[in-house]
Amino acid sequence: MKKVLLLAINLLCILQLAQAQLDLPASANNPRATVSEEVGITSITIKYSRPDVNKREGKIFGDGNPVTYGFSSGNFTTGKNNSPWRAGANECTTITFEHDVKVEGQPIKAGTYGIFMAMGAENVTIIFSKQTEAWGSFSYDEKDDVLRVNVKPVALDKSVEWLKYEFIEHKEKSCVIAMQWEKVSVPFRVDVDVDNIVLARIREELTSRKGFNPILVMSAAQYCFSKNINLEEALVWSKKAVSGTGGQITFVTLRNLATAYEKLNRISEADSVMNEALQIATANQYTTYGRQLIGQKRIDKAMDVFLASQKRYGDVLGVNSGLMSGYSAKGKFMDAVKYAEMALKQTPNEAAKKALEAQIAKLKEGKDIN
Repeated sequence: MKKVLLLAINLLCILQLAQAQLDLPASANNPRATVSEEVGITSITIKYSRPDVNKREGKIFGDGNPVTYGFSSGNFTTGKNNSPWRAGANECTTITFEHDVKVEGQPIKAGTYGIFMAMGAENVTIIFSKQTEAWGSFSYDEKDDVLRVNVKPVALDKSVEWLKYEFIEHKEKSCVIAMQWEKVSVPFRVDVDVDNIVLARIREELTSRKGFNPILVMSAAQYCFSKNINLEEALVWSKKAVSGTGGQITFVTLRNLATAYEKLNRISEADSVMNEALQIATANQYTTYGRQLIGQKRIDKAMDVFLASQKRYGDVLGVNSGLMSGYSAKGKFMDAVKYAEMALKQTPNEAAKKALEAQIAKLKEGKDIN
């Protein structure tokens, strides 16, 4: 009899263990959801379950309702009503930050945190907790808090039937995430130190095989150029793309190196590099560089480049379009028209011809096309 009883108990334990491992739908018809976006290269991911309003409009938030104000959910650990809302359904809502960020201006380390909310009509306290595996907030413990921030809830015009988290604002270095349910939205801002995170990742990647690819090394430098940051190190990377292990001497790598010097206002060194680059430049590359010089207000230097291109390549489209830009920049519009009409005859497609015709018309009105 004891053996039969023991066998039955063992079988029951096995069945319970098997049931715990089944992939079953979320309980109480509260579907699980995940929302994720990146700010820079930093992923932010929220996992939660979605309760519905279910004909309870106006009866979700507030004292006596499912989500009461303040700290009031029953706590299994303390036996007191001192727990916040789980900010979702079923298991506690979690948020994962791939890198260190700031939430409402307060720093928080990379990692995964449980989100809890102490709701209020005029203020919501959002709590980021080390508790990530709990069922709801019934075992909430204040000692596990990592960060608390206070935000203002926002009234929605239209009711949201199923609770959701949404990235409602996205900028280069920040985002705003909102919990929205019924006619209440709880937004909070996340700021990311994008530039330093990206630079740290670039440095790490350039220690790998990627650091021997001149295109990728140039990309690292060009990121710095675009943000006007870390320019001395960008110069080092630009030199490496030309003459480091795996480097290549091409017009593109030399132009990139000259740009690094330009960014540091080392113009004579930039010009010296470009003198070398122009020895291997195509007519179109001469023109592109000349137009960049026009953008820098170095018009005489640009004309020298366009004329050098003419001497080397003669009557071709790249040369004539460059001279058109150069003479226009100098205010010699009829000379510009001359080369524009020569370029028009050499232009291969209709769309480009129409664009060039519009430029010719502008030049004939005495207007600069640059």
